[in-house]
Amino acid sequence: MRKLYNILVNNNFSVKRRYESFVLSHSRLHHVCPFISWFYLLLLNIKYNLFKVSDRKKPKGKNESGTGFKYSVTEIADILSKGDIVSFDMFDTLVLRPFKSPRDVFYLLGQRLDIPDFRNLRVNAESDARKKKYKEIGTGEITLRDIYDELISTVGTLCKNGAEIEEQTELSICSPNPFMKMVWDELIKRGKTIVVTTDMYLSQSTLKAMLSKCGYKGYDRMFLSNEYGYGKYDGRLYEELKKAYPNKSIYHIGDNYNSDVARAKEHGINAVHYPNVDTRGEEYRPESMSHLIGSAYKGIVNNRLYAGEKCTPAYEYGYKCGGIIVTGFCRFIHNEAMLTGAEKILFFARDGYILKQLYDKLYPNEKTEYVYWSRSTAAKLCAEIFPQDYFRRFLSQKTSRNIPLKDILSSMGLSNIKLSFKDDTILTKDNLNDITKELYTRLDDIKREYADMYSYGDRYLSDIVGNAKNIITVDCGWAGSGNILFEAYLKHRLKFDIKVTGLLAGTNSYNQLDSDFSEYYFTCGKLKAYCFSSDKNRNFYEQHFPGKNHNIYFELLFGAPHPSCTGFDKNGPVFDRENENEALVKEIHKGELDFANDYITAFKDFPYMLNISGSDAYAPFGFSTGCDYASKVFADCVFDDTTAGKKEKLV
Repeated sequence: MRKLYNILVNNNFSVKRRYESFVLSHSRLHHVCPFISWFYLLLLNIKYNLFKVSDRKKPKGKNESGTGFKYSVTEIADILSKGDIVSFDMFDTLVLRPFKSPRDVFYLLGQRLDIPDFRNLRVNAESDARKKKYKEIGTGEITLRDIYDELISTVGTLCKNGAEIEEQTELSICSPNPFMKMVWDELIKRGKTIVVTTDMYLSQSTLKAMLSKCGYKGYDRMFLSNEYGYGKYDGRLYEELKKAYPNKSIYHIGDNYNSDVARAKEHGINAVHYPNVDTRGEEYRPESMSHLIGSAYKGIVNNRLYAGEKCTPAYEYGYKCGGIIVTGFCRFIHNEAMLTGAEKILFFARDGYILKQLYDKLYPNEKTEYVYWSRSTAAKLCAEIFPQDYFRRFLSQKTSRNIPLKDILSSMGLSNIKLSFKDDTILTKDNLNDITKELYTRLDDIKREYADMYSYGDRYLSDIVGNAKNIITVDCGWAGSGNILFEAYLKHRLKFDIKVTGLLAGTNSYNQLDSDFSEYYFTCGKLKAYCFSSDKNRNFYEQHFPGKNHNIYFELLFGAPHPSCTGFDKNGPVFDRENENEALVKEIHKGELDFANDYITAFKDFPYMLNISGSDAYAPFGFSTGCDYASKVFADCVFDDTTAGKKEKLV
C-alpha cells in the first residue's frame, strides 16, 4: 500500500500538495467515503503525470490586507448577535498557527523527538488510527493518545512522550486571530452566550489552555468531537449543541465550508463562512522556499494580512518582503560574529539602520555601533588610496546623464578646484577620459580640499573602532565597496592592525557590467553574502536586475529615514539634504519589525527557526519583482539617481 501511495502521491509534488490539502480539508469525508479522495487523486495524476500540466504560478502581486473578509467586526457581530447562542469553530477561526498547513507543526515535533521524516509518520499514523476506529465503532473520531498508540506500534518508544510534547508544542505556537478576537469581545460586551464547537483530537484541557492563552474568556462550554465520538463533518455534533440549548436560535462561524456551513445549515443552525486565511493568501506567496521556513513565513504573513486590519502599502511591503530578510540576515550576522570571534559589529549608515535596531533586540549583549558611512564618503576618504574607484564613483558612473561639470565637482566637494573645462560642460563618454586625466593631475589639490574632512573622519572612525582588533561591517550591498574602503582606510591611513569581515545582504548581480568587481574578496572570505552572489543562490543572482529598479526596491527595505552622510566636519558627520521618502521608509520599517516580532514570538521555544537561509529570505522579494507589485507601492517615490543629487521618480 505504501509503494502505491509513493507512486500515486509522492512521485509528483503538485499531486502531493493538492491531494494532501484535499484530504486535510475533507478529513472525515476521506475516512468515511475514501473513494471520493481516490477519484480526486486519479484526476490529479491524469492532469500532472499524463498530460504534464505545469503547476508553477505566475507571480501575482497586490496589496492584500483588508481584502480577505467581506464583513467588518461590527457587521459580523451584528449578524451573529441575531442568535441566542453564538458558536465558534476553533482552529483557523479563533486560533491561528504560524504555518501554512497545520501538519507542518509536525516538523517541530520531529526535531523535539529526534525522529526523521516525523511529519509523514505522524500524518500516516493519524490516518491509520481513524481507519481503525471507524472499523471498530463506525466513527473516525480519535484522541491524540489513539494516534500515538499507532505511532508507537510502528516507530517504537522514541515517541512514547510524543502526545504530551505535541500538546505543549501546539500551546507554545498558537496565537489569537486578531479579527475574531475583536468579534468575540464585542459579543461578550453585548451579553451573548458563546460556545466553541470543534472537530479535534487534542484534549479539552489543552484546547481550553490555548483559548486562555489567546485571551478568549467568558464562553459557556466547549463541544469537542473526540469526547462525543462524532463531529461537525457529519452534523451530529450540531445535534448535541442543539440539545444543550433547546429552543434557542444558534449561529455558527468557521473556516471549513463543508463542516462549518453546509453541515450546520442541514441541521438547522445558521452559519457564516469565514474563509481560511491561508487559502486566501496562497496565490501571492512564492513556491521556491524550503518546506519548514517557507510554511512558517507564509503562515505568519497570511495571519497578519488576512486576519488583521488594513495597512498601508509600504507597511505591507515591509512586512511580507523585508521582514524575513532582516530577521534572517541578523541571524546570519550573529552566526558569523560567533564564527570569526568578532569583537564589534559595525552597521553602516544608512542600510544598517533597521538591522541594528533588530539585532540589538535579538542579541542585546553584543557590541554594536551605527556608523555614518556612505559610498560617496568612502570614495572621498580613500581618494588617494584608490583613486580609480574615486573617479569611477563620481565620474564614470555619471556620464550621459546631462549633468554639468560644476554639479559633479560640487557633489565631490571640489567647487574650489577650477579645471580647463567650462563649468557648464556636460559630462559625457567623449570627454570622460580627458576630465578624469586632468583630475588625476590634481590629486594633491584634492587632498588639500579634503584635509579637514580627513582629520575629522580620523577622529570619528577611531572612536568608533576603539581598541577592537577583529570587527564585522554590515551593509546592504552591492559591490561591497563600502566595506572594502572602510578596511583600507583603517589599515592604510589610520595604520590599524585589524581584521575586517564585510557582510552584505546581496552582491552585484549577473545583470551588471561590473558583476565581478569584488569577486576575489568573496572567494578569500573578506566579503560574505547572505542572499546571493556569483557562487551562492545562482537563480537569484541571475534574476536580480538593477535595470528594473531591483536594487532600489531592495535598498528601501534597509535605508534609514535620515539623509545620507556626505563627509565629516568639526561637529561630526555631514548630511545630504532631506530624505523625501522618510514617511514611506518608516512604514516599511514598521512592517519589517512587526514581522520579526511575530516570527520571534511564534517560535520563541524553537530558536533554530531563526536559521533562515538567504534563499528563503530573498524568495518573497524575488517573487514580488516578478510582477508589477513593487512598482505600484513606490509609484510616488523619488530617489537620488546621481551624486549630483538629481531627484527622479522610480517609475
